[in-house]
Amino acid sequence: MNVYRPRHSLWYHRSGFGIVISMKILIRVLLLVFFALAIFLPEGSVPPWAYWSIFLLIFLMLVLYYRVEYYVSERTVLLHLNRPIRYSCFMAKVPPMKSEDLVRGRFIITEDSLELYQKGSPVRLVWSRPIEEIESLETAKVVGMRHGLIFNLTDGNRDLFVVSQHKKMYEQIIQVLGWKTT
Repeated sequence: MNVYRPRHSLWYHRSGFGIVISMKILIRVLLLVFFALAIFLPEGSVPPWAYWSIFLLIFLMLVLYYRVEYYVSERTVLLHLNRPIRYSCFMAKVPPMKSEDLVRGRFIITEDSLELYQKGSPVRLVWSRPIEEIESLETAKVVGMRHGLIFNLTDGNRDLFVVSQHKKMYEQIIQVLGWKTT
């Protein structure tokens, strides 16, 4: 039996997706409060250790927000995928238009394809490419000063990904795909 539950109901806020939305809002409000404290707190009204700990709290809130907003675990993807994963890491795809934001998510390699999953409810497939379409893989600067991986395709196009440890991941992906390094 399907029952309509409006977004403002208690059920919505107790569901997993509703909790994440509420958590993001709470983190945004706390960031704003800590930032306002750091800016408008009169000098000398609190001890220096307390003043500088506000900056530590701001940093911790930013890390927490990044994790809640973008991080997708391999376990979550496995629950959604129902097939084995040969390789998995966190990457960001460079969109076709450089003015757009990076598409961050869990990059996986299965038996027959490369896929990128983004946080959704619980996850959603945002990019997929059959392995047969990949001609080669290289490392280079992909956007601005950021290094990453470039998947060269058989049709002449390229898929660009930003990743922090591009050399290490390059070697791992080459090994997983069974390609020989040149």
